[in-house]
Amino acid sequence: MTVVSEFNTVKKLVLHVLENYPETRNNDNKLFVRCAEILGINSLSGFENMDLNLISVYKLRQKIQNQENLYMPTENVRVLRKERQKGIKEYMSKGKVKATS
Repeated sequence: MTVVSEFNTVKKLVLHVLENYPETRNNDNKLFVRCAEILGINSLSGFENMDLNLISVYKLRQKIQNQENLYMPTENVRVLRKERQKGIKEYMSKGKVKATS
């Protein structure tokens, strides 16, 4: 069995990494790098033909932690993420975001 067939979906890969590498629960960059390492990606050019991208990993981590309540980050990170989310919502609601041309 190859690594690719074992983790035939990105979600399975992210679940595996979050379960087995607790340090990745607090840091999306660490999560993405560990996923890439498991798939055998060892250089930036290795991403050219892989079905792995940072946004997908980030969104899956959010879903796993926020909706499924699995492999949660530390309390400190939860508080920081909640504060950042609140700040973004406040900023957006004040109409400070302008379209660029």
